[in-house]
Amino acid sequence: MRVLLVVIVRYLMRYLASLVLIIAVLLLGRFAWSIWDDLQSIRAESFLLSNANQEIRASLAKVVQGVNARASQLRGAGLAKLDASIAEVDKKIVQKQIERQQLTGLRPILAGESIAQAQLHALEIDGTIGLLQQERNWLQDSKVLLLATQAAVEISKERERLRLRHVYLYDQWKAAKEERDSFQRAHPVKILLPAAGEYQQLKRLEARVAQLLADNQSAKADYDRVDALVKGTRTPKPPPELPLPPNGEDPWLKPIGTRIDELRKAEMDNWIGKLWRPVHEILPTALLLLVGAILTPIAIKAFFYFVLAPLAASRPPIRLLPSAQGFVTLETGHSSVSRAVTVDSVNELLVHPDFLKIISKNGEEKTQWLLNWRFPLTSLSAGMVALTRIRCNTPETFVISATRNPLAEIGVLDLPAGSALVMQPHNLVGVIQARDKPLRITAHWQLTSLHAWLTLQLRYMVLHGPARLIVQGCRGIQLEPGNEGRAINQAATLAFSANLPYSTHRCETFTAYLRGQKELLNDCFGTSGHASGGFFVYEELPNGDRKAGVTGRGLEGLTDSLLKVFGI
Repeated sequence: MRVLLVVIVRYLMRYLASLVLIIAVLLLGRFAWSIWDDLQSIRAESFLLSNANQEIRASLAKVVQGVNARASQLRGAGLAKLDASIAEVDKKIVQKQIERQQLTGLRPILAGESIAQAQLHALEIDGTIGLLQQERNWLQDSKVLLLATQAAVEISKERERLRLRHVYLYDQWKAAKEERDSFQRAHPVKILLPAAGEYQQLKRLEARVAQLLADNQSAKADYDRVDALVKGTRTPKPPPELPLPPNGEDPWLKPIGTRIDELRKAEMDNWIGKLWRPVHEILPTALLLLVGAILTPIAIKAFFYFVLAPLAASRPPIRLLPSAQGFVTLETGHSSVSRAVTVDSVNELLVHPDFLKIISKNGEEKTQWLLNWRFPLTSLSAGMVALTRIRCNTPETFVISATRNPLAEIGVLDLPAGSALVMQPHNLVGVIQARDKPLRITAHWQLTSLHAWLTLQLRYMVLHGPARLIVQGCRGIQLEPGNEGRAINQAATLAFSANLPYSTHRCETFTAYLRGQKELLNDCFGTSGHASGGFFVYEELPNGDRKAGVTGRGLEGLTDSLLKVFGI
């Protein structure tokens, strides 16, 4: 019972830990999403404000151009023209003030306009009103300058007129204010309901009071300026130009600039933004490298397939030893997982220890460090090192078997005297040779052959008989004559007679080669229609471990390609 309880508790604890982990991942995901959402909101608002800032600047620049154009036309103008211009500017200012008032309260929302758009529109209107006010001040200063040049009587009349205008506007403002106050007292409740007519009437009265107050203040300012001229003893200076405030210093756009700076600081403090900025900087370079990594192998393969392979096929074949015999036989006519070999008193067996399965007690075993002392590096690189050498006084049988690869089979190639076989030493498992006449190996360089360069095999190792070669092949070994121009997948080739003409031809379709389903080149042996008296040996299934190349298996493929250059 206790054991069952312990098992149940462990079971529940394991799933409880999984639940805690799931909750932690979900909370972390929610936290990261909230930060990401904040970053997107900051960027969206910053983008909106930046665009609005540019649009408002462009709009105000057009207003300034119009003001400067009108000012240049009014230089030296008479009093009547200046008065008409001032009245026109006053009218524009009133229109803009009324338009600005429409953006207060709930009106923008009721009209379907967002608060942000309303605020930005209000900033634009404020800027326009400020520029028009500068134009009006300039016109008024021009007018005052014109009046100052006239007789003192005219100046006094103008001052009196401005005073009366100020008094009149003040009286009008007081009357409008009293009318508004009376209307508020008469309708204390209805003026609070936006849908009521009294509410709209109150807004119109307030607008009139505000307008009259602004006009009154403007009139007083005009009067003060004229009064100062009259009381002063100096002639007023000409009015200055109407410059556009420098970029970034427009007083009406200062709130936008302040908010943009705040958003930039918030984006800099966002940790996802901190991670994204360096990624964003190197992303174009990374994409370029990715596209290059994708397209470069395709371009290289296309160049090899459509240019080099056809060029190599048009070149004469390689024929290493035309005078050598090409006779070679596969003992028993087939290969098998295990192969029994007999060693007599004349011959000796050199075999890799891993492949020696059954031995005889009567055999003398020693270690031979290299297959051939003339080619120490070749023997070492091909793995034919620390071989077991067996000699017997009477014929003894030994069993050679593939112990590492379950698909490998062992075959014995009988190479008589006078025959020569081209083989890469790493295909060898062992060799049965005469004690007094070891297997002779020669090297043949082919630096002028395009076939050799295209297959990355510049040196060919030739094995000379008499000898019996123990070879390993995947899923079996086959021996075929090379007198009919036969072709085979290059990855499956194990050996071929040194007297055979050897050439390369590209595979059937580019798509199969591009997708890695086929090797670029097929090995071709012999000449069609001519008997060469030679054979080629191949394995049934190309061993994937030997499909190496510069672009095949990374550093391992690069190493194998280097060994292949030297025929190993």
